[in-house]
Amino acid sequence: MPPTVFSRQVPGAATRALIIGVGHYPSLPGGGGPQMQRPEGLKQLESPPVSAREFAQWLIKNYQSDARPLATVQLLLSEKQPAPFEYKVHGATTAANPQPADMVTVKQAIRDWYELGNHNPDDLMLFYFCGHGVSEGALTALLMSDFGSQPLALMEGAVDFRRFHAGMEDCLARHQCYFIDACRLPSTLLRRFDHAGDPVLQPGAQPNPDGRVRLGPKFMSTLPGESSHGQPGKPSLFTGALLEALNGAGAGDEDGGDWVVKTNRLHAAMEYLVKEIIEENGWDVGQQTITDGMQDLPLNTLERPVVPVSLTVDPKQAHDEATWQCTDGNGINLQREADPKPWNFRVPVGSYRFRADFVSPRYAQVIKTEIVRPPFVRRRLKVVPA
Repeated sequence: MPPTVFSRQVPGAATRALIIGVGHYPSLPGGGGPQMQRPEGLKQLESPPVSAREFAQWLIKNYQSDARPLATVQLLLSEKQPAPFEYKVHGATTAANPQPADMVTVKQAIRDWYELGNHNPDDLMLFYFCGHGVSEGALTALLMSDFGSQPLALMEGAVDFRRFHAGMEDCLARHQCYFIDACRLPSTLLRRFDHAGDPVLQPGAQPNPDGRVRLGPKFMSTLPGESSHGQPGKPSLFTGALLEALNGAGAGDEDGGDWVVKTNRLHAAMEYLVKEIIEENGWDVGQQTITDGMQDLPLNTLERPVVPVSLTVDPKQAHDEATWQCTDGNGINLQREADPKPWNFRVPVGSYRFRADFVSPRYAQVIKTEIVRPPFVRRRLKVVPA
């Protein structure tokens, strides 16, 4: 068994996760090591280790799949102050040391992950990376912690994501999902050498080993040529949206049974959630989630999804003085005082009564009953003059 922070025996098909978060780059400015001469604006990052830890925590605590339970989590981190990874399940706390996120360790971890999934075609393989990335045309390089440490071979510390993804075609596990939380800004290095790093896996002569089509959607945190954004001490915008989508915003019940988060619904939910936090904070950024290969791949099962809701009043003058209430008749009673921002909140799937009251006698009370279900509810309530 390769190094993991979580593992258990699972009979039959299983889910296997490889999670990499790179924030500390010794050869980039402020990293404390031999410095890369032309770092192209790259610097130290705070969000990736936090984001990777949060994703690993979520998988261990919340992931549900009767068809393929979580079996292994490999966690590789590069952070300024390394610390154990701790999680609590059924009241018991477990601590484990993440592996480092240098290129040598990452290459071995990827190959170990490949081998873990190379025994059962029904396994689900989850790959998550958060850290620096650069792009040029079809090339995307994911930068590991020792990127730039070799002056005559700068790209030795990078994974060529396109060719790595192609190499996973040979893995027996036919269901794979990739989450790439990294900038995709242009790079003179990629442009000059037409080289995005090490593919880690070399595609064999016989891909698609058992005749079943590989489903391998790729969720990218931003468009080509754009930045991906994080918040100090918090998960990144992309990872925060991913976790919310997995908790319910990406769920559907179209099969008539349980609520199931699937990849085709995940995209719409994440796109909305990233946009919501950008608008709520008034940030001037253009980050937009993009998905390549959006197949109908089940990821998580829920009893009652949690759904994002956003309410405003039209006209804006009425919204600015509106006090709000949201109730469901079963104990939920949310309230908000007047605020010029939209009222963004989360509630479980169900039927809710929204009410807006106003200080000014010009506006009549507004009441609306709404079925709240994924991916989100966004309503602008029109005010009728009193």
